Amino acid sequence: PGRGTPSLIWLSATTAFAIIGCTWALAIARYGGPDEPSHVIRAAATANGDFRGRPVPGLEPGYRQVAVAATFATGDPACFRHSETTTAACAVASNATDDVNVATAAGTAPPWYYVTVGGITRVLSDGHSVMSYRMASVLLCAAVLGYAMARAVGYRRGAWLLLALTPSSWFLFGVVGTSAIEIALIALALVEAIARLHPSPRPQSLARVTVPLAICLVLRPAALIDVAVVALVLIPTLHRPFTTRRVAALSLPIALAAIASLVWSRWTGLVVSDRRTADSDSLLSALWRSLRGIELTAHQAIGALGWNEFFAPFIAQVAWVAMLAFAAVWVVRNTPDRWWYVRWIALGLLLPTVVEVILHRRIGEIWQGRYSIPFAMAGVLYGARAPRPSHALMRGLVIAAACAEVLTLWHTLRRYMVGLDGSMTLHGAAWRPPLNPWLLLVVNAAGVAWLAAIALSSTADDSDGPPLRTLSLSSS
Repeated sequence: PGRGTPSLIWLSATTAFAIIGCTWALAIARYGGPDEPSHVIRAAATANGDFRGRPVPGLEPGYRQVAVAATFATGDPACFRHSETTTAACAVASNATDDVNVATAAGTAPPWYYVTVGGITRVLSDGHSVMSYRMASVLLCAAVLGYAMARAVGYRRGAWLLLALTPSSWFLFGVVGTSAIEIALIALALVEAIARLHPSPRPQSLARVTVPLAICLVLRPAALIDVAVVALVLIPTLHRPFTTRRVAALSLPIALAAIASLVWSRWTGLVVSDRRTADSDSLLSALWRSLRGIELTAHQAIGALGWNEFFAPFIAQVAWVAMLAFAAVWVVRNTPDRWWYVRWIALGLLLPTVVEVILHRRIGEIWQGRYSIPFAMAGVLYGARAPRPSHALMRGLVIAAACAEVLTLWHTLRRYMVGLDGSMTLHGAAWRPPLNPWLLLVVNAAGVAWLAAIALSSTADDSDGPPLRTLSLSSS
């Protein structure tokens, strides 16, 4: 793994990510992901050509009524989504295929992610099951992450990308929602931005950074923190003079994304408000509440699973925090940029607070930890800007990260099958995944081992010269 042509490495990494994502998709109970019912219904509607839906009297402006197969309106996760000890067996779904009208909270979100997932689903299946939409989302994210890994391997920094993925991000890869593709695209943008900090015989194109970021903004315009974290890495790489071509490569993709989002918002009559969560407190009160919530937000970005009702095993969270600490120490000791992590901490803690305070009278305190996952990943991935640690050290870190991922999958299976107060061996399960849970764990471990081998292939050579290779699909 990791030793063929650039295209073969991409294919190999994509396959590994797809295997891992499929095991997560099968291990998570139906609608076990955050807001997954709304995302699945929206994807099913766009697959049938319904892009905008219709406003629903009495519901918030973001809701739209669409027609989808009746099965998608069943299996409500409300009975288990707020209790880590309640199994998923309480949610009963039907297989009815007759069309019904149902409201989705994702009705005014840009349709591009849903069109892609819905289109892949309809090509590969009849589009009448939640699992088919999950698999389509997994394939989409795996392709982007596989490309990011191939690029990172080309820069001899593949292991850092694997270390950067938080336990919560692995969970999100297995469900339908815009968070997973956002994580994948920002991972790619960060890999390309950090690569610009290394000496190279040919300067890297700015478009390699800005295009993935622009695509992310088109799919989810609210991903403001993604712009900030990529800019935090990219700005030190920008050297004067600023030519017209460089300014265009930097600003044009973002400008096009902004225009696309504006056009969509005007067409759908987007209104940024939600009376259910909005509050009327003073700015000072909103600021204090938001500051008190920083610790929870950081915790969720690292380890929150499901609808934030349970977290990854403590040891898995500690493993990721250890990766972050190692990256920070390695950068401080081996690069001239000793203050980057100070800026990173300040921006990561304050930006969500600023957003919440500005919008608290419209939508309240709505920032959740999964919105900050790209920022958390940047904290570890930035370690790739320093000279590479020894192969033995990176191998130990990668093995620890791989074990943490498998442990988190087992923890997730336990939560849905027997509850977190149930059998450690999953005995007496009330809910079962489509495949044997122990088989899922074995396949998942094999997929992670495959991915780890790809990532570590770029650290086998202890020399730290120019990039071994670059993967280019089109002209820079």
